[in-house]
Amino acid sequence: MSATTPPTPDGEDWTVGYASSNGARAPVRSDSAHRLIVLGYITAVAMPLIGLVLGIVVATRPGKANSKHGAWIIVLSIIGSVVWFLVFTSGALTDSTNDLS
Repeated sequence: MSATTPPTPDGEDWTVGYASSNGARAPVRSDSAHRLIVLGYITAVAMPLIGLVLGIVVATRPGKANSKHGAWIIVLSIIGSVVWFLVFTSGALTDSTNDLS
């Protein structure tokens, strides 16, 4: 004999309104924290100074699971800064077709 599924209010999935009987709550996923982490990684490569700031923000947030991402964002932004510095100082982005002679 299988257990019956709980009634569905308003035609939603049965897991939406179903509360656990053992007292445990479902883990709440913070979408804003995940978005901040993704934004931190992207800006660490594209705009290292902003990535560094976001890495510090992520590292100092209260969630322990996110603090390791903060450290990686900071390291990646430092590496990104060095790479961008080398690209700019090497002259790779200069226009060589501006020779008028």
